[in-house]
Amino acid sequence: MARMVDLIRSGTAPAAIMRRAAQGTLSLPASEAIEILVALAAHRDLGAEAERTLWRWNEPSLSAVASAAETPTEVVIHLMQFHTQRPAVVTALCENPALPLEELERMARHGDTAILRAMTQSTRVRNSSRLLELMVENPAAEHVRPKLNDWAAIAQGREADVISAEFLRVHAAEVAKEEGQAFELVASPEGEDDPLARLMELAQQGKTAKEPDEIEQLSLLQRIGRMRVGERIKLAMRGNREERMVLIRDRSKLVAVAVLESPKVSEKEMENFASMKNVQETVLRAISTKRKYIKLYGVLKALAINPKTPLDVGLPLLSHLMIKDLRILAMNKNVNETVRKSASKLFLLKTERKRD
Repeated sequence: MARMVDLIRSGTAPAAIMRRAAQGTLSLPASEAIEILVALAAHRDLGAEAERTLWRWNEPSLSAVASAAETPTEVVIHLMQFHTQRPAVVTALCENPALPLEELERMARHGDTAILRAMTQSTRVRNSSRLLELMVENPAAEHVRPKLNDWAAIAQGREADVISAEFLRVHAAEVAKEEGQAFELVASPEGEDDPLARLMELAQQGKTAKEPDEIEQLSLLQRIGRMRVGERIKLAMRGNREERMVLIRDRSKLVAVAVLESPKVSEKEMENFASMKNVQETVLRAISTKRKYIKLYGVLKALAINPKTPLDVGLPLLSHLMIKDLRILAMNKNVNETVRKSASKLFLLKTERKRD
């Protein structure tokens, strides 16, 4: 026998039954009744009434439906779009194991203070460094930011431990082969100033620096220089921003790529990595495969215009650049000639299309 919601979607349910369904007076389990109301919300004549009924629905049963893994996707999405004013429903949605955490990013970025507070009641949210970071950046987080920062640090550390252990397991043979490889920096392009390389020379010579900031960085280089490859991989995952900026230039491909896997890497950092000319091509190639970051225009643009980016990686990115950036790239004599010509052609093509 066909389910009532299927009959309503197909338009074969009797008008009287549909009216009662919109009013919420049918004797049905809460999960099915709510699914029907969501389906009716798009109905030309009954939509408004169905939505009003859904708004009046008691919060405990609505929350139970929102948190259930078996709840249909369209119901979950509808509740996310139209019922986030209810804190209990927001928390329930966050706890739904079938809802990818990525689907909660919009709420984390743009939700008001009440929504953010409701999200933090979810264990899944408090264990996600990504969501917590987005919430920290949200202007509405002013009164909850200290706690968010604390939770983010804990979540990042936990995620880093899990990721580093898995990375070392998968690459165990390669790590064993490289374990004795000394720490070296990838050289900067000839003629380009490289303060870090100068400090590295001092570290290798056992000399000291004079400026306070240089002394601190020299100490960092000396500490990293005493580490084996496996230890540097762990530091790449668990370390701070300053440590990542050094390790991304490690001549060990394993260490450099491990930096990109760290849950602590910010969007701005990834953009900086994508623009660096003193990293291995492997690093730039790996960045291009990370969907979470390559969809960010800043990262995409940095990769596209970086002369160190391999042609097979950079050329496909050109079509996604804005006209103004294509124009600049077309006149940039520091990039590969093939890239420059391709940018010029795309600039002319997009300009023509814009005129049309």
